[in-house]
Amino acid sequence: MESSQSGIGVQGRRSSSQSASAAGLGLRCAAFLIDYILTMLVLTLTLVFAAWVKRSWMAPEAANFIVTLGYLGTAGLVFYNWVYLFVQGGRSLGKNFIGLRVVRTDGANLDYKTALLRHIIGYPISFLCLGLGILWILVDSRQQGWHDKLAGTTVVRN
Repeated sequence: MESSQSGIGVQGRRSSSQSASAAGLGLRCAAFLIDYILTMLVLTLTLVFAAWVKRSWMAPEAANFIVTLGYLGTAGLVFYNWVYLFVQGGRSLGKNFIGLRVVRTDGANLDYKTALLRHIIGYPISFLCLGLGILWILVDSRQQGWHDKLAGTTVVRN
């Protein structure tokens, strides 16, 4: 078994993450921005379409249905992007575009528990403490935010 001081190695198996370098705050913010824009784009387009339907067709019930579909579609995209894709390959759409990947520090495969812990509990804690959990990436030797430390993950360049 290999011990990793940097937190980006994988124990017990050969992986490309052993030679990968930790991703800095700038790249991670760029990936998050892409994810955010994609998420809001789905919601925005459906809300604009619903407003058009309501005004053009005078059909508030149809517009309300479209809004509901927009919210459900956005929730589905959030789950797909930040949970399912995370478990499947350690990448959201934004991380994939930028060339980043999330790996576990203990070498285990990513799972739904890790995804939910990182995104549902870790991100809010990191943001709600005046963003200190995110800014921690700048001072941490392994470039981990609080959400990474909580979930036992790190983000590496692919």
